[in-house]
Amino acid sequence: MITPGYLLRLMRYHKLSRSIKIGPEDAECLAFVNELRVAAIEGRLRAVFTHPANELAGMVRKGPKGKIIIPAQVALARALGLITGTSDYLFLMAAGSLAIEFKSKTGSMTDGQKDFRDWCLAIGVPHHIVRSAEAGLQILKDAGALV
Repeated sequence: MITPGYLLRLMRYHKLSRSIKIGPEDAECLAFVNELRVAAIEGRLRAVFTHPANELAGMVRKGPKGKIIIPAQVALARALGLITGTSDYLFLMAAGSLAIEFKSKTGSMTDGQKDFRDWCLAIGVPHHIVRSAEAGLQILKDAGALV
């Protein structure tokens, strides 16, 4: 099977600079998504996936006198539909969809993440919390999205 050019372009990324420090949760996410990239290129991933730009929410800060400052790109993202608490990865498959939220070994969900989970479950979208790349990959295998 020849990998389509569009898929090669979509799966391409530039390696992170060594100066970028990542925590345990991001390290697991990076291992997970790198496995997804390989699986997609090899034709083993039977899903479309994305990682919502939740990191934008972290750009909100307090200014002088405690006033909350929301950068323009964050305000625009929210106006265009960025949902607080959206899971780290969203998967679309011919037979449905699912959401995967990564947490570090000691991490817990925020109120927004709990609300998003509840929204998923209320309409029948499977929502999973994982603490390792391997656990995330197993969920996709169990769902038939990864072979």
